[in-house]
Amino acid sequence: MLLPQIFHFIENKSSTDLKSFLLYKETKSDDVSNAFKELWQRKDDEIEKEFSIKPIHVFEFFSHWMDQLIKKNELTLVKEYLNNFLAYINNRSIVLLVWPNGTFLKILEWHFRIWEKEYIFFANKYKSSERMSYREIYGTLNSILQKIEERAFKESQSFYFFEGFKEHAEKHKKKFVESEDKSKKYYYINYLFDIFYQKFFEVIESSPERYNIWKFFPEEWKVTKNNITDTENDISRISLNKFFTWAGDRILQEQEIIDRILDDVSRNIFPEVEPVFWARILFFVFSPDGEDKVKLAIERPWTFGYVGRVIGFSGEHKIEIQIKNTFELAFSLFRTEFTKENLEKYISILNELKYEKESKEENKRKRLLAMFEDMLKYQSSFNF
Repeated sequence: MLLPQIFHFIENKSSTDLKSFLLYKETKSDDVSNAFKELWQRKDDEIEKEFSIKPIHVFEFFSHWMDQLIKKNELTLVKEYLNNFLAYINNRSIVLLVWPNGTFLKILEWHFRIWEKEYIFFANKYKSSERMSYREIYGTLNSILQKIEERAFKESQSFYFFEGFKEHAEKHKKKFVESEDKSKKYYYINYLFDIFYQKFFEVIESSPERYNIWKFFPEEWKVTKNNITDTENDISRISLNKFFTWAGDRILQEQEIIDRILDDVSRNIFPEVEPVFWARILFFVFSPDGEDKVKLAIERPWTFGYVGRVIGFSGEHKIEIQIKNTFELAFSLFRTEFTKENLEKYISILNELKYEKESKEENKRKRLLAMFEDMLKYQSSFNF
């Protein structure tokens, strides 16, 4: 069956012929690619109206061909099929893309399979045109996943996104590719969450679910003492590293504008800390190193950490627990920064620094001094 017949099917609005065409064993892959390209250019409701066929069934036919092409290693066609899907992905309804109908999980499964093939080449430093094809396909799948993520957050479907993404992450969290000489392992989960967090930090501010999204964000992905010390919880440690990379760049920017998104993410990804104290610790840690580190930490703009948590009855006790959690996490993560000797040195420097009374700098000096003195007490009490 050739391309002219595809248009014949479209013109005659024949769902039976279209289904037969897409599933017919003798149909050429090139012809099917053109058929799907024509279909993807239509919105989902248009496909159903014109062909009396549900979009989810069209994707099932698409998956059938994709699985066959990947299995046969027909990489040129795999690239073509995926590039066409990506080019018109905004025509797909978010319901089709993320609801529990198999679409999202199927795309994620292709992502893992292609990553695995590409990293077998990478881990062993093989060079070939095949490797380049896998790299290009992997890049396209990354773009598809990030587009789905972006739309899910902007179209209030984060619950279903997290449901599917979490299922996939749990299934593959221990999968890796090892070099032939056994010298290095490449874990899929690191690359999967690199893609996730790139887009997550970018779009969360504009999401209408910005203040509710953390209800759906898996608790085990957040950073708590128990999560990061759990040897089975690799994802929490990945969350920590991705946050530090993202937050460190924002903290180092010399700007006076309040960074509300950093405030929001920091408060939620570290659910057990006292947000104001934690912000001061992060500002200090990410201030430029050197003899003037304490002075720089005071004189640079503090752009987040102005809002604590909402506390109900018995609030004072809860705040004490949060402060203890904050210091305990800081001692665990920044051991060399907050040794007893260093804390004593910071306190001494802060006592020597002089600023105008009632100035912003004097106010920040007092806050840092009080916090470091409290940290020193906690360190002695709990033998950190």
